[in-house]
Amino acid sequence: MFLHRALSLLLLSALLAGCASMSESECQVADWGRVGRNDGARGEPERRLADYTEDCGKTGVVPNAQAYRQGWDTGIQRFCTAANGWQQGLQGRADKAQLCATQPGAEAFTRYLNAGLQVHQTQERMRQNTQEIQRLHKKLESAASDDEKRRIRRTLQDIDQDQFRLRMYMGQQQMLAP
Repeated sequence: MFLHRALSLLLLSALLAGCASMSESECQVADWGRVGRNDGARGEPERRLADYTEDCGKTGVVPNAQAYRQGWDTGIQRFCTAANGWQQGLQGRADKAQLCATQPGAEAFTRYLNAGLQVHQTQERMRQNTQEIQRLHKKLESAASDDEKRRIRRTLQDIDQDQFRLRMYMGQQQMLAP
């Protein structure tokens, strides 16, 4: 019981510590223009400034919002590129399109984000097929009748053909990379 409570408290402290956007010492020495530029370049939303304001406010530090926003404006332009759109799409990060909507590179970012998302969806479908193949192989081992084994093998063949088509399709999709 004691061990369970101790582990629960440790987990809770780790979760709460993960909520802090900056430590007290980071807040005190922050170059807010650089922080904004780095956040923008990583594709962090501008509203991240509110997290800094809350966390640093607890230590008596008020972030320089103007410097942060100027830095963020510079950084987000570095983020909103075709190459980053592709990478975000491969990771399934469709939410990043909103960040770049008003940026100069928005059209290319969105086009490659969508192309990357298609690859991501194809990979996800292939992963699901692989799981289904594993499940069916286990079911095949315990199948009682020959008819049931035939049905399972037929389904496995269908999934295998689908995997082949998906691999071909993914090859075509990946040719769209910037």
